[in-house]
Amino acid sequence: MIFVYQLKEELEDFEQIEAKENVPLFELLDSDKILLFVDMHDGKVWIWEGANTKPRMKFISVQAATHIRDKYDNTFIITSVDDKDETAAFKLLVGLI
Repeated sequence: MIFVYQLKEELEDFEQIEAKENVPLFELLDSDKILLFVDMHDGKVWIWEGANTKPRMKFISVQAATHIRDKYDNTFIITSVDDKDETAAFKLLVGLI
C-alpha cells in the first residue's frame, strides 16, 4: 500500500491526497509540487521535489516528512528525489518503469 501527500506551503505541512484507482502514481507528479509517498511494503518514505519548487518548500518538506514517517513507522527510511533525476527504485514505485 502507498499513501500520498502533497506539501501545502501555507500550512508548512503535508496533506494526504487520494490517488485515484487505476491511475498511475506518476500522473500526480507536477514540477510545481512536492509530494511524499509512503511505501508500506518497502518501509520507505519518498520526498519527490518538483523542479519549480522553492528552496524554502524543500526545507519544510524534509522537516515535515519525519512527522509523517513517525505516524506510520519511525524505522522507515526517508529519501529525497529530484524532478528529472529520479532513481530507478522511485520510478518503479510510481510506474515510470
